[in-house]
Amino acid sequence: MDSSTNWRGGIRKIQYLSDLTEVNPENDNIDVHIVLEDDREFTFTVGSPNNIFWCMDNEGVDYFFGQPILFVKYLTTENIERALSAIVEEDSGRWLKIYG
Repeated sequence: MDSSTNWRGGIRKIQYLSDLTEVNPENDNIDVHIVLEDDREFTFTVGSPNNIFWCMDNEGVDYFFGQPILFVKYLTTENIERALSAIVEEDSGRWLKIYG
């Protein structure tokens, strides 16, 4: 699935690296690739908060660390694209530098 409309904050393209219809919106994660209007490219793991609990249970631990996850309440196109726009726009791109 691609979205090639121009986004506030300079996102030219959003590509879901898995089929969003196959994820559990309340307990899952998905990798999403974006291309900015200045040709920089970033890939984010976007997940629901419940997914962290699942990961800890799955690994048999009571902690979690790893690459920063961009959290959304539910994995929907609208929430993901709103979060990606925010990460590019807010605080002059500060969060893009941290996550990217």
